[in-house]
Amino acid sequence: MSTASKVTFGLSCVFAGATFVYINYVHQLERDALRQGPIKDKARMQDKFNKKQLANEAEHREQTELREKLVKMQPLSSEIIRGEEKG
Repeated sequence: MSTASKVTFGLSCVFAGATFVYINYVHQLERDALRQGPIKDKARMQDKFNKKQLANEAEHREQTELREKLVKMQPLSSEIIRGEEKG
């Protein structure tokens, strides 16, 4: 074999080996990313739920404060007012 053919063969082997290693490395990264998908989804859904829960609690507090304020201005009674005409 000539020197040029030996160099070409060597470079081809190195290129093939590097390609094999790179493909396996990328494949492993993709598998790890797929495994993290459900974990990230669960964390995202929990964060979304927590934000909604905090918003609901804040709205409930505001409504309670507003009710107390309005009750102080006009106390509630158990009397039912009916719109009947007196004749």
